[in-house]
Amino acid sequence: MVSRSTEVRHLQALSVLAQELHFGRAASRLHMTQPALSQLVRDLETKLGFRLVERTTRRVLLTGPGQTFLKDAEEILQHLDRAIETARTEAGQASNSIRIGAILPTAFGFLPEVLATFRHRYAGALIHIENRESQQLVTAVETGALHVALLRPPQNAGTLHVECLRREQFVVAMRTNHPLARIEVLRLRDLKEARIVRISRGDLREAFHEIDEQLEAAGLNIEPSQHADTTLTAMAFVSAGDGVSIVPSWTAGLTWKDVCFRQLNDLSASIDLSIAWEATNLPPIAEHFIEVARRTAA
Repeated sequence: MVSRSTEVRHLQALSVLAQELHFGRAASRLHMTQPALSQLVRDLETKLGFRLVERTTRRVLLTGPGQTFLKDAEEILQHLDRAIETARTEAGQASNSIRIGAILPTAFGFLPEVLATFRHRYAGALIHIENRESQQLVTAVETGALHVALLRPPQNAGTLHVECLRREQFVVAMRTNHPLARIEVLRLRDLKEARIVRISRGDLREAFHEIDEQLEAAGLNIEPSQHADTTLTAMAFVSAGDGVSIVPSWTAGLTWKDVCFRQLNDLSASIDLSIAWEATNLPPIAEHFIEVARRTAA
């Protein structure tokens, strides 16, 4: 009786809430008010007879039974999506909607290029885009919440197909009045007297570890360095005159007050931008997006 009275909208609400762990953000994604979402979750809990989420003033967490229920619920949603896509294709009415995930840096160049070309074929397509961290995007594609994602290569791709699109170099960011700003192309040893803001991101651990090794090989002592947990945090330190930082080259495409960027001709470290998708029952519109992304990156 519980399964008959439980509707798809209940499962969708729980799935999105589990991804956001925040009623306000989840309600926004579901295009409903926060009280309406809360009521949906309470209704589902009443139907099931147990608590799905623990609510506090600061956060939302799934209970143990809630996590177990969510796993099966998301499988049901995936099967339903696939059934709809398959039936539409068979009927010659393939879906014109696509759900794309992307890390923030792609918004400053690559993603707009891909979308502009993509629109030529799917002018009326309904495009939904979500900006998240790479590991969150992996989960979203695995669960069927997204068709494709532009991300950094995950350490564990699971069942996903992951393809490298392009390799991005690093540059040095500094204030325009920094002594090194007078040199157009730098070498690692030129940074010997500079205060370095080092970035320590989990999803880019290997690339930044390689940078540290090359800095040490060039004779630099990196221990007294300022640490930043994200590229944008590092840029905040640089903008404040608190040192120089080796950052991904996409950063140079943004406007920063009194900040300039210089190449490092002997730094070999780089980071990859990849595209990931679940190959099973991939809709034609998603296949076309992948092909456009490949051509744009070439």
